[in-house]
Amino acid sequence: MYLLNAETQHLEDVHEQRPYAILSHAWQNGERDYCQQIGTKSVRLEPGYEKVEMCCRLAQQDGLDYVWIDTCCADANSTGAHSETRMSAYTWFRNAQVCYTYLNDVDGDEDPNERRSQFRESRWFKRSWTLQELLAPKHVVFFAKDWTMIGTKAGLSSVISAITGIHKDALAYPERVPHFSVATRLSWAKGRTSTKGEDKVYALMGLFGVNLPIVYDDGQKEAVRKTFLRLQNKIIETIDDQSIFAWYLATGVPVSSEPSSPAGILAGTHDCFATCGDVQKIPYDLWSEYCAERFRPKNSVQPQLDVGPSGKGLQATLPVRQRERGLDALLACARGPAVWNGIEYVADLSKASLVCVRLQQSYRGYERAYESCLDTVSTNDNDLQKFSLHDIHLCTSQSSPDVGSVPAYLEWLVNGLLYIISHVIPYVPNWLRLFYDLFPFHQLWLVTNTFILNVTMLLGMGRRKTRKNQ
Repeated sequence: MYLLNAETQHLEDVHEQRPYAILSHAWQNGERDYCQQIGTKSVRLEPGYEKVEMCCRLAQQDGLDYVWIDTCCADANSTGAHSETRMSAYTWFRNAQVCYTYLNDVDGDEDPNERRSQFRESRWFKRSWTLQELLAPKHVVFFAKDWTMIGTKAGLSSVISAITGIHKDALAYPERVPHFSVATRLSWAKGRTSTKGEDKVYALMGLFGVNLPIVYDDGQKEAVRKTFLRLQNKIIETIDDQSIFAWYLATGVPVSSEPSSPAGILAGTHDCFATCGDVQKIPYDLWSEYCAERFRPKNSVQPQLDVGPSGKGLQATLPVRQRERGLDALLACARGPAVWNGIEYVADLSKASLVCVRLQQSYRGYERAYESCLDTVSTNDNDLQKFSLHDIHLCTSQSSPDVGSVPAYLEWLVNGLLYIISHVIPYVPNWLRLFYDLFPFHQLWLVTNTFILNVTMLLGMGRRKTRKNQ
């Protein structure tokens, strides 16, 4: 890790832990990477370098010998260094003794508590990378354009919470950030922008303690969608929290040209969680006990609520009820205020409503139906009697437009067979049901579907080649 010596303003390769300050700021026009120029006289003439000098001066006043600044300590021209910065930034900000946040669009005589203050409208709050730079450090100090101190994160927590929608406890206790539900943490990313589209996703890695290979495409919608799907799959591998499935297409979120088409079980953009900040996790032991009392089918010993990877999706046992074109499924999460139980933030089932998502069946398994709201079911609702535990296969990826499509009559046949099986199985004898559970019918349909897709593509290529030769 390279740190800038606050006194000499030279870079030093530091291998042991040293106390340091860190700078958070929004890059200005003309500002660029100074890594290769640090230590030269010419660097002091570069646009924005006064931020480096002021940061070093503040660090010395606070008794710190080193600072970390992205324009100096991270070589943007090195792919390896750039990737390391993206993957390690949350840790570096968390380990800093103090974070100086410079707001170049806020006047020194500004009152941040005013409703339309420049502080509330600052561009810094709209950056994607701001999320980790705000949450990771214990101590954050805000400075105006003339380097007048505006206040601290602790003192302005109510104002910052109102601006960002972030829970005040997350601002006051950085160590508690990993204990909020996945849906709540993803909701904090709403409305944020970045120069590169994929950075909207990479800026979220630290909040979940995961890393992704840093790959940039064109930064457009499809590239960002694929990157976000990779992040969600990584989160599922490391965090047991079904609130990651509690998303919906809020007003203003762009949708596909065919809104009724399947979307997989995962969201296509973090904006689908924009208004899900009140979705709280239900701990596994509590949810297991709750389901055992209300949803346990007669031919099941106990409910199995683990969600684990299975082939091209997830195999899950969820409380479901039949509806006209699919299922309603209850997730192990609820909408309501977050309650700190000493270990994590959870839902209070006496005051919350269970999250219910709509699933539709296809040849790839069950997928989320596009919705403009997130349905809930009250814990005292009589409709809960209509739910029972069932094993279902959830698809975790969206349909790929460049693979081809299955003929309508084949998709109808597969969906019909799946529908019959799903309705008949609960009523067959236990020994036949055991055979069904052991034999992976859903995998058979997936394999059959893959075969059909490949044959369809080959036939299509053959027809195109024949026409070309003619």
